[in-house]
Amino acid sequence: MFYDNIISTHNTTEKEFNFNLFDENPKSKTSENYLDIGQSKIKFNIITSDKSIKSGYGFKDIAMPQSEEDIDSEVPISIRGTEVRAIWKLKWYYSVEDSDRYYLFYFNNENYICYDNLFSIRYATLIVPTEFETVPYVVNYKHNGSEGLLVSGEGGDSMIISGNGVETGTGSPQIISCCSHYGMMFAITAQARGTLIYSEDMDILEWTDEKTKDLDFSDERGDLTKIISFNDYIYIFRDHGITEVSVYGSDDDFSISHQYLSSGFIYPNTIAECGESVYFLEDFSLKEFNGSSVKNIELECLNMLKGRDNRKSYATCFNGKYFLACNMNFNDNQEIGCEANENGFINNALVIYDLESKHVEIVRGIDINQLLALINPNKSKLVACFNNDYIGKIGELTEDGKIFGTQEQACWTSGKIDFDKAGEKKKIKEFTIKTKYDCQVEFSFDGKKKIYNVKASEKVQRVQVNLTGEEFQISIKSNSQVEISDFNIKVIFKK
Repeated sequence: MFYDNIISTHNTTEKEFNFNLFDENPKSKTSENYLDIGQSKIKFNIITSDKSIKSGYGFKDIAMPQSEEDIDSEVPISIRGTEVRAIWKLKWYYSVEDSDRYYLFYFNNENYICYDNLFSIRYATLIVPTEFETVPYVVNYKHNGSEGLLVSGEGGDSMIISGNGVETGTGSPQIISCCSHYGMMFAITAQARGTLIYSEDMDILEWTDEKTKDLDFSDERGDLTKIISFNDYIYIFRDHGITEVSVYGSDDDFSISHQYLSSGFIYPNTIAECGESVYFLEDFSLKEFNGSSVKNIELECLNMLKGRDNRKSYATCFNGKYFLACNMNFNDNQEIGCEANENGFINNALVIYDLESKHVEIVRGIDINQLLALINPNKSKLVACFNNDYIGKIGELTEDGKIFGTQEQACWTSGKIDFDKAGEKKKIKEFTIKTKYDCQVEFSFDGKKKIYNVKASEKVQRVQVNLTGEEFQISIKSNSQVEISDFNIKVIFKK
């Protein structure tokens, strides 16, 4: 028999196993019985890119400078109303001062479009009253040489908001996506999702049936959802594919090429450009489109999207990373953050994918509605608005693991480990760990569980374990700040 109180003799051997694969992406798709020692089945609310475990991403109330001359002094942006239902941005050129101005816009529960200059003294939030019955469609739109926002929706007149003021129009269609290309304006409307409309009249507020023409797209690729001008072509993203439109000399001279037919549904709010590529979520797979072909990006953690409702998933690119707010099944019978909300949740995770290093981090327990990259020469930030508990806030991304001051549980969990001795009893003698803050190390084995509370220390600690079993799964957890390294396990085997 291999008893719990066995000691190392000539009949046993000891071996130390280094857990030095913290930086590897979680292997959520692969069977946990086939993971290497040190690989994770799942990890969340931590950052592991430097091979240690540190506090993860979080959010705090957005604050911005009040002057471009002093960008280090930040003042919180006051939010009007009790709900932030959508967020947008606008860069507008102010000719009087020959400079760009940067604005943050949001739609609140008072049916106001509110906005603030990000780099000036904000005495009071500026507002545009509306009569929209739901959150309106908003697209960036250049009007009379000035950058602006084209706003349209149910119950209210379409409008253009720019530094030149607010201009309204009646009877124009509800635009869900548009772009200008070779002297023409192309758009997708809410009323006719299977048709691309276009006109040489660049003023959409003046569009009528007599002023526009259309191209019908009735095929297996489904409705049109987003249009972008990219690499000198127009690309139309659709429910199940991508179509390219080439514009030639006259307004009716087009070449249409179907670039991609997807096997799954393309979530339109996850389409985001970065560099020479466009990224998007198709069912539970991340795809990259370079203008001519679509490549699958293998991210095993997205397997946790299977069977979940991700119609409200949302993504953007910022600082070379793809940020995806989504709904994931962690399948561990835990409720982290928003998962414990009595009203449920829409999204419960933020996946951060580094487009260069291919590294993944996951924030769990945050119900994000929309993401927005505020990019400018002075101080760029990633911001978000939220559902449910934080619906009244606009938050900026942090790296302290706190969601508006609340430290959510951080966790790293291995696969099932037999230490290369399948079917044999072995004994975990001890583990070593260096942790700057208190944490827990949990061993699950042969239907049992044992938790070790480890106090913070500046030194590497040695913790006696003495657990016997055939197969172990190891978790490192914390409800506070995290900084962990030098995690090793010593195992005794019977010869």
